Amino acid sequence: MNALILLADGFEVTEALATADVLTRTHQIDVTLCSITSSLTVSSSHGVKVNATKTLSQINVKDFDFLILPGGKLGVENLHASQEVLALIRAFFEANKDVHAICAAPSILGDLGYLDGLDFTCFPGFQRGNGHYLHQGVVETPHIITGHSMGFSLEFGKTIVRHYLGEKGLERILPGIEGHE
Repeated sequence: MNALILLADGFEVTEALATADVLTRTHQIDVTLCSITSSLTVSSSHGVKVNATKTLSQINVKDFDFLILPGGKLGVENLHASQEVLALIRAFFEANKDVHAICAAPSILGDLGYLDGLDFTCFPGFQRGNGHYLHQGVVETPHIITGHSMGFSLEFGKTIVRHYLGEKGLERILPGIEGHE
């Protein structure tokens, strides 16, 4: 299974990397970090530089099972301003593939109409579209998982793992995350 995480300058580092970490621990989900510019180096909202695996121009929707959009106000503004990113999101939905978003990023899905009629969560003030905002950590629907904020990054990642690999898939990685046997 292949996950694609989009990184734009200003992304929230914990939301992107904690989610990538949780998914990678399964050894069943391969994670590709993708810069939306021609540079592999992307700067987080706190100036942490991350080297992406690929750039947007190297991405083909058919190679991935789902897409993840991390938050970070500036990062989300940069994602939203990119016509290529918006086209990629539409392409995932048109191919019946899931798109997950956390913090401010669900606002992009709301603006595109993908949250209409659905329950979702996001950072307060970033509610968009005609969905039903729930003030909770993570909200799961059949094709979209949304996370409230950076503080729910691990829960967001674990919900994605459970969504694709079931409760047993999640249970296999919990000892390494939570430090228990």
